[in-house]
Amino acid sequence: MSDPKNTPPDEDLLEFLGGIDEDNDDSADARDENFSDFLANTDIDRVAAAARPPKAPPAKDEKHE
Repeated sequence: MSDPKNTPPDEDLLEFLGGIDEDNDDSADARDENFSDFLANTDIDRVAAAARPPKAPPAKDEKHE
C-alpha cells in the first residue's frame, strides 16, 4: 500500500474539482456576488410554483350499470 503523504496529487482530479490556485478564489467571489444578485432579483415563490407539476383533475366517479 502506498503512503498518501508521498503520493503526488492527481492533477486531473484537482482541475475537475476547480483547482486550488488564487485565480479561482478571485473569480469565486465574483460568482458569489453574481449569484447573490440573481437571488435578490428572482421571485423564488414564482419559480418554485412553476417547477411544481400541475394538479391532476379529480377522478370521475364512474358507475357501472
